[in-house]
Amino acid sequence: MAEIDLPLEERSAAVTLSDMEIFVFPELMYSLVLANIASPRLWAWRDLEWFAGIRQMRPKKRLQRLRQHIMDNYTFNLDLDTWGLTKQQTELKRFAPFLSPDEIAKSNALFGYQGDVYYYDIDIRRHFGLDKYDGDTIPYWKTETVEAMDAFRHKEGHAVGAGECVSLAGLYAAAAFVVCGLPLESVYLMATPLHSQNFVDVDSGILTNNRRLVTRAMWANGTVISRQARRALEHERVTIVSHSTGWIHLLYPEATIAPEAYGRFRERLSSFLIPPEDAADRAVVVPRLPDAGRVKFVSGGEPLGLTPEMERAEVLERLAALRAANRSAALAPYAAHDLSATEPEPFVLAALERSPVSRAALAGMDRKEAVSRLREMPGESIYDGDARLAQPDEVWNFGRGDGLEKCLVAANAFGGTEIRLAGGEAHLMDGERCVLSLPTAKTGVRDKTWRLSR
Repeated sequence: MAEIDLPLEERSAAVTLSDMEIFVFPELMYSLVLANIASPRLWAWRDLEWFAGIRQMRPKKRLQRLRQHIMDNYTFNLDLDTWGLTKQQTELKRFAPFLSPDEIAKSNALFGYQGDVYYYDIDIRRHFGLDKYDGDTIPYWKTETVEAMDAFRHKEGHAVGAGECVSLAGLYAAAAFVVCGLPLESVYLMATPLHSQNFVDVDSGILTNNRRLVTRAMWANGTVISRQARRALEHERVTIVSHSTGWIHLLYPEATIAPEAYGRFRERLSSFLIPPEDAADRAVVVPRLPDAGRVKFVSGGEPLGLTPEMERAEVLERLAALRAANRSAALAPYAAHDLSATEPEPFVLAALERSPVSRAALAGMDRKEAVSRLREMPGESIYDGDARLAQPDEVWNFGRGDGLEKCLVAANAFGGTEIRLAGGEAHLMDGERCVLSLPTAKTGVRDKTWRLSR
């Protein structure tokens, strides 16, 4: 149990990691980065021949080598079907204790914000394919961990991994540290109402933009790719800047990012956006960043203290120690779906409240057919280890799951009172009646009985 006081809604939002939840709970952006930093998948990249000798390269060359690996192994994915749909009013009610509906509507694209001239007067709902639904319908665009990004290989129509812009930004930030050996302090994550990208403070600066990197020269070279990379900073306000020291948010009156770090970021980004003298595109972009003058800078908790020289065991030990002293570190195990370090309630809440795809898919079957489909799926989790678990929609999308994960899929579709773990099996119960029993390798979860409720 985390010793920092974390509201249940925020802990559960860390499990879902949707774009709208990160907008309301800005610590979640860095909790994703830390979840990826802790992942054995990312550390395994260091053993790839492609990355041999990478730390002897110049920082820019390291990032270029990382870019090619990401380009080869991941595509950009942002559709309405992967994570399903919800309603504006449902989400506004959830978030009302944290931000007013009016504030959210004026600043978040899913709730009405369209930017000044963004997308060149194209209706934003039509652009994203939402025009075929009523005006209250919005998507769950969930941010993927590296494991979920990798799992897209199992989804029809995908030959490699995939992720949306926040997922790719989080992956780049974590891999820059774990693989490239760049200090976390050099990476700044930026979220606008419609996009996420990073500014990496090396050389004259580098932007990560979805799968690509953009140098200062590329920013101003006038090509189609560069024009696409410029859109967010040209047309949108930056809502959140997230950093290893904390964050600053357009709407919140307090900021936890170190003032000197934010000052350096503003200076370095502004310099990056000034076109070189020989640039093909001489237009100067002035980023609309959160105003440091309107916020009170407060402590973001104990500094992370992570360095590129640390091995994974040292990083994990440090992150575990920080759970009582750093909010993003406290949220990281929830983002990682690590049920050895977290209580099941937030995970169950996310599974039963925000997994519409698996529920809809099974709703068209009778219970016997649905159970048969779940049993036929490969019994392997997309998450490594004996305590990290997939959410129901991850199980359904990627067509595989551990027995405990499948029981939660069934509970999401048909209900139940609790899940019990005993003797290497997961049992979905309805009172004292066992609805479904399946073998599970997730024996490292902390709690062996999970209460189910919507």
